[in-house]
Amino acid sequence: MRWLPGGDCSTLTAKKTLPQHMHHSVNATVLSLVFGFASVLAVVGHEPEAQLPFDRPHVHESWEGHAHLGWESRYFSEGRDSLDGDSLFVGSFEMGWRHLAGGIWYGNSPDQAYDELQLTLAVTQSIGDFEFYAGYTHLRFPFDDLHDNEIGAGVAWSGLPLDIEFSADIYHSFDADGYFAEISAGRELPITEQLSLSLTSPFGINQGYVADGHDGANHFALRLGLEYVIANSVSVTAHATQSWALDRNGASPGDDQLIDFFHGGVGLQWTF
Repeated sequence: MRWLPGGDCSTLTAKKTLPQHMHHSVNATVLSLVFGFASVLAVVGHEPEAQLPFDRPHVHESWEGHAHLGWESRYFSEGRDSLDGDSLFVGSFEMGWRHLAGGIWYGNSPDQAYDELQLTLAVTQSIGDFEFYAGYTHLRFPFDDLHDNEIGAGVAWSGLPLDIEFSADIYHSFDADGYFAEISAGRELPITEQLSLSLTSPFGINQGYVADGHDGANHFALRLGLEYVIANSVSVTAHATQSWALDRNGASPGDDQLIDFFHGGVGLQWTF
């Protein structure tokens, strides 16, 4: 779970990036659990939306790695504008070998005293068109001397028509003693040999993860991502996301940042 900036620093408030969970970006987290999980970042793409700061964990044929540096106009986590309109610089490094994956993610806001560190380990399994993962994430908030631990699991199914991929993720915060789930459908569309476009539509459900927020349907979003390969294994990314709050409860402090809002981000990534 995550500390909600602007809240009581003596406790963690469910947030998955940690502004909202620790998950999330995004913070996100998009489970803070994995390498991907989160993020896990919406079905495709590597931009660390709070919820799934890494690419979704998957089975590797051999050693594979990924590094990412980026900037998010807002910290999107559990459907919330977790830093009240402020931006976030993010960086991540992930490694995978066969059925094991691990990574480190760090976010720092240039607009306020907020930073977040996520350390993740995950195991993966592939069966036909299905990929499964289960993982553990340790979250730390150095500026506030706070921490949390999460476990998460997810499945992705790529056997749908039109190359659509369906995914479902759930992660549990030990601090908040609650969970957050996200269901998403997405598709990647190659435009040229260098340029590809991705479309995703995540739907989030809170159940005690954002402890002082309402339970049930949480948010729905539409996300457009772009990736342009500029050199061997190096590419630039960009995304634009519109999120809509669902069943917001104005009397719940955890729903203060659950609003309709637009945000975007850019990044540079290297795969090896």
